[in-house]
Amino acid sequence: MPPANATILERLLTAYQRGERLVLVFDYDGTLTPLVAHPRLAHLDPALRDVLARLAATPRVTVGVVSGRGLDDLIGMVGLEGLSYGGSTGLELELAGERRIPIEVLASRPLLNRLTSATERRLPAYPGAWVEKKPFGFTVHYRQLAPERIEPLRAEIAALLEPHAADLHVLDGPMAIEVVPAIERDKGTALQTIVAHSGNEPATVLYAGDAANDAHALAAAAEVGGLALGVGPEPPAVANYRLPDPAALTELLVGLAEALATSPDVRRPA
Repeated sequence: MPPANATILERLLTAYQRGERLVLVFDYDGTLTPLVAHPRLAHLDPALRDVLARLAATPRVTVGVVSGRGLDDLIGMVGLEGLSYGGSTGLELELAGERRIPIEVLASRPLLNRLTSATERRLPAYPGAWVEKKPFGFTVHYRQLAPERIEPLRAEIAALLEPHAADLHVLDGPMAIEVVPAIERDKGTALQTIVAHSGNEPATVLYAGDAANDAHALAAAAEVGGLALGVGPEPPAVANYRLPDPAALTELLVGLAEALATSPDVRRPA
C-alpha cells in the first residue's frame, strides 16, 4: 500500500474506533474510474462496486458520489442503491431515495438550451469535440480533439458565454468545459448536504476528486478537518492528501472495507 494510503487508512480507522461516523464521498470520472475517450465508456469496476456496497452497508458509514454527470446518468453508472448522489456538479441530489432540485434552477433552462444549440453549431470546426447535454447544463468535451485546437476551442466557447457571465458558472472538468446556472450550488454544497443528512453525530469526512470542479468539495472537506484527497497528476491545490490514480484509491477502499469488517467497534446486527 502506498504511504499516503496507509496514513489515510489510519486516520479513518482511528476516527471510526473512537465512535465517529465516516462520510466518504467521491467524484466519478477520473477518481473512481480512469478518464477514457468517452464518458459512456467509464464503467465502474465490478470489484470496486462491491467494495462501495460493503462500505455503505457498514454501520456509521455514509458513501456518496458527486459528479458533473446528470443525476440519472450517474446513478446508472454507479449502479448501487443506498448511496447519496449529487449530479450536475451538485445541482441535483438524491438522498435516501429523495430527489432535491432547487426551484430556481428550472428558470435557467431556456438560456442553457439556447447556448447548447449555439455551441453545437460551432463544433464542426473542432473534430473530436462534442457536447454532452444535461438536465441543468451542458459540457463541452475535448478529450479527442487535436491538441493544437484545444485553446482555440476554449477561446471561442469563452467568447460565446461571456455575455451571459452573470447567469452562468463555467467550470473546468477533466478535458472538458462544464456550464451550469449561476446558482449557489456546487460539489462543495452537495458534500455539506450529504454530511448533514447522514446524522448529527461527529463525523470524519473524506472527499476524493481529480479536477478543478472538485475544488469546492475538497475545500469543504478540509474546512471541517477532514481529508481532501486529490487523485491523479493535477488535482486542485487545496487537496491535503494525494494519490496517483484511481487504482490507488481502489486499493485504499479495499483496505478500509477489510479493516472495518474486522474492527471490534463495528455494531453488527444481533
